[in-house]
Amino acid sequence: MKNNAKSILLTVVEWLVLIAPTSGYAIYCYEDTLQYTMTAQSKGCFWTLIAVAILAAVIFQIFRKKYDRFVQGYIQQKTDLETNPDNKLLIKAVARKAELVDNLDYVVILIPILLLCTVLYAFQTAVEQLITLLTVVSGSVIAKIGLHAIRLNVQRRDMLRRIDK
Repeated sequence: MKNNAKSILLTVVEWLVLIAPTSGYAIYCYEDTLQYTMTAQSKGCFWTLIAVAILAAVIFQIFRKKYDRFVQGYIQQKTDLETNPDNKLLIKAVARKAELVDNLDYVVILIPILLLCTVLYAFQTAVEQLITLLTVVSGSVIAKIGLHAIRLNVQRRDMLRRIDK
């Protein structure tokens, strides 16, 4: 369909309706949170929690790789024990590693949960603003859909008018 002055104006309004409320509310939340809501101490606590979570995630990834290698060695020793069940040293090594692996399996589950709790605690007050921001985005998208339908209708109507003349 061809664009005319009305459809071009409606296209511009569509994009303004989509972008302006979302960006405006995001800027408001940012300014409100950093300038008025958060004290210097809470800003420091927030960034400290985020930094600790990032550092812990990196350390956890390193630990996880080494732990996976350790578990592979443990599995290999268990397999060796099946073929050589009378080896006392192998029995002791497998028993020691079995105790360690059984307990560390729960630690591997616990660390990501604690990291998630740390990040959620840091963003605790921001969650309400995030929900409002997502609501504003939804409203903007709905408005854009409506304006887009109007624009297509205006384009169709204007093209049909030209044909009828």
